[in-house]
Amino acid sequence: MSLGMRIKTLRKAKGYTQQELAERTGVSRIYVQALESNRRLPSMKLLNRMAESLDVEVTDLVQSIPADKSGRLHLEEVLDNTAEVEVWYRSKKLTFGEIQLVQRLIDAALSKWEEEGEDAS
Repeated sequence: MSLGMRIKTLRKAKGYTQQELAERTGVSRIYVQALESNRRLPSMKLLNRMAESLDVEVTDLVQSIPADKSGRLHLEEVLDNTAEVEVWYRSKKLTFGEIQLVQRLIDAALSKWEEEGEDAS
Protein backbone atom coordinates (compact mmCIF):
# COMPACT_ATOMS: atom_id res chain seq x y z
CA MET A 1 0.00 0.00 0.00
CA SER A 2 1.36 3.40 -0.94
CA LEU A 3 2.05 6.17 1.55
CA GLY A 4 -0.78 8.23 0.10
CA MET A 5 -3.24 5.37 0.45
CA ARG A 6 -2.15 4.76 4.06
CA ILE A 7 -2.67 8.44 4.89
CA LYS A 8 -6.10 8.41 3.24
CA THR A 9 -7.15 5.16 4.91
CA LEU A 10 -6.02 6.30 8.37
CA ARG A 11 -7.62 9.72 7.89
CA LYS A 12 -10.95 8.15 6.97
CA ALA A 13 -10.67 5.69 9.87
CA LYS A 14 -10.37 8.67 12.22
CA GLY A 15 -13.37 10.29 10.55
CA TYR A 16 -11.38 13.32 9.41
CA THR A 17 -11.95 15.23 6.21
CA GLN A 18 -8.92 16.32 4.22
CA GLN A 19 -9.52 19.83 5.60
CA GLU A 20 -9.53 18.59 9.20
CA LEU A 21 -6.28 16.68 8.72
CA ALA A 22 -4.78 19.73 7.02
CA GLU A 23 -5.71 21.94 9.98
CA ARG A 24 -4.34 19.43 12.48
CA THR A 25 -1.02 19.20 10.64
CA GLY A 26 -0.58 22.81 9.54
CA VAL A 27 -0.80 22.33 5.77
CA SER A 28 -3.42 23.10 3.13
CA ARG A 29 -6.20 20.75 2.08
CA ILE A 30 -4.73 20.78 -1.42
CA TYR A 31 -1.42 19.54 0.00
CA VAL A 32 -3.18 16.69 1.85
CA GLN A 33 -4.93 15.82 -1.41
CA ALA A 34 -1.55 15.78 -3.21
CA LEU A 35 -0.09 13.52 -0.51
CA GLU A 36 -3.01 11.10 -0.73
CA SER A 37 -2.70 10.90 -4.50
CA ASN A 38 1.09 10.37 -4.23
CA ARG A 39 1.89 13.56 -6.14
CA ARG A 40 3.89 14.94 -3.19
CA LEU A 41 6.09 13.44 -0.48
CA PRO A 42 5.98 14.86 3.05
CA SER A 43 8.99 16.02 5.05
CA MET A 44 9.94 14.13 8.20
CA LYS A 45 8.48 16.98 10.29
CA LEU A 46 5.16 16.65 8.49
CA LEU A 47 5.23 12.86 8.78
CA ASN A 48 5.63 13.26 12.54
CA ARG A 49 2.70 15.70 12.73
CA MET A 50 0.55 13.42 10.58
CA ALA A 51 1.36 10.36 12.64
CA GLU A 52 0.51 12.26 15.82
CA SER A 53 -2.75 13.56 14.34
CA LEU A 54 -3.73 10.08 13.16
CA ASP A 55 -2.69 8.39 16.44
CA VAL A 56 -0.13 6.11 14.79
CA GLU A 57 3.63 5.77 14.72
CA VAL A 58 5.61 7.23 11.82
CA THR A 59 6.68 3.69 10.93
CA ASP A 60 2.99 2.80 10.46
CA LEU A 61 2.82 5.47 7.76
CA VAL A 62 6.02 4.68 5.89
CA GLN A 63 6.38 0.92 6.31
CA SER A 64 5.65 -0.85 3.06
CA ILE A 65 3.73 -4.10 3.44
CA PRO A 66 3.50 -5.82 0.06
CA ALA A 67 0.54 -8.15 -0.42
CA ASP A 68 2.75 -11.10 -1.36
CA LYS A 69 4.85 -10.86 1.83
CA SER A 70 2.06 -10.64 4.40
CA GLY A 71 -0.65 -12.37 2.43
CA ARG A 72 -2.86 -9.31 2.88
CA LEU A 73 -4.39 -7.23 0.17
CA HIS A 74 -5.82 -3.88 1.17
CA LEU A 75 -9.21 -3.48 -0.45
CA GLU A 76 -8.93 0.32 -0.49
CA GLU A 77 -5.92 0.07 -2.76
CA VAL A 78 -7.66 -2.28 -5.17
CA LEU A 79 -10.81 -0.15 -5.32
CA ASP A 80 -8.85 3.07 -5.85
CA ASN A 81 -6.61 1.61 -8.56
CA THR A 82 -9.14 -0.17 -10.76
CA ALA A 83 -7.70 1.48 -13.86
CA GLU A 84 -4.42 -0.38 -13.22
CA VAL A 85 -5.71 -3.63 -11.68
CA GLU A 86 -8.05 -6.25 -13.07
CA VAL A 87 -10.55 -7.37 -10.45
CA TRP A 88 -12.02 -10.84 -10.81
CA TYR A 89 -14.69 -12.67 -8.87
CA ARG A 90 -15.55 -16.30 -9.57
CA SER A 91 -13.93 -16.32 -13.00
CA LYS A 92 -15.64 -13.10 -14.07
CA LYS A 93 -13.79 -9.85 -14.63
CA LEU A 94 -15.68 -7.03 -12.88
CA THR A 95 -16.48 -3.89 -14.82
CA PHE A 96 -15.73 -0.46 -13.39
CA GLY A 97 -19.45 -0.04 -12.61
CA GLU A 98 -19.54 -3.36 -10.76
CA ILE A 99 -16.48 -2.38 -8.73
CA GLN A 100 -18.17 0.93 -7.83
CA LEU A 101 -21.25 -1.03 -6.71
CA VAL A 102 -19.08 -3.25 -4.49
CA GLN A 103 -17.47 -0.14 -3.01
CA ARG A 104 -20.88 1.41 -2.25
CA LEU A 105 -22.04 -1.83 -0.61
CA ILE A 106 -18.92 -1.94 1.57
CA ASP A 107 -19.33 1.73 2.52
CA ALA A 108 -22.99 1.13 3.42
CA ALA A 109 -22.10 -1.90 5.56
CA LEU A 110 -19.34 0.01 7.37
CA SER A 111 -21.68 2.95 8.02
CA LYS A 112 -24.31 0.59 9.43
CA TRP A 113 -21.75 -1.07 11.70
CA GLU A 114 -20.55 2.32 12.91
CA GLU A 115 -24.15 3.38 13.68
CA GLU A 116 -24.77 0.15 15.56
CA GLY A 117 -21.58 0.72 17.53
CA GLU A 118 -22.70 4.23 18.44
CA ASP A 119 -26.15 2.99 19.45
CA ALA A 120 -24.56 0.42 21.79
CA SER A 121 -22.59 3.14 23.60
